[in-house]
Amino acid sequence: MMDESTVKAAVKEAFKEEMSAFYVEREQHYQDHQFIKELREWCVQTKSTVLKTVVKVVVGGALALLFLGFIFKVKEHIVK
Repeated sequence: MMDESTVKAAVKEAFKEEMSAFYVEREQHYQDHQFIKELREWCVQTKSTVLKTVVKVVVGGALALLFLGFIFKVKEHIVK
């Protein structure tokens, strides 16, 4: 029967072999995190820009419709 230190060594070796497929160099790992951080910031900025644009279009459209309605209403009274 195997003693505890032999079992630990075997488990350690098996774990090392299995985990080697997931190894990422330290610098690459750091660069990946930097990319994710920049992507997150870009998404926030894009979301802000898109929402501001949508609000401007909706408000501008509402004002344009209001203005056109006013023009047609005034034109209707002037033509009579």
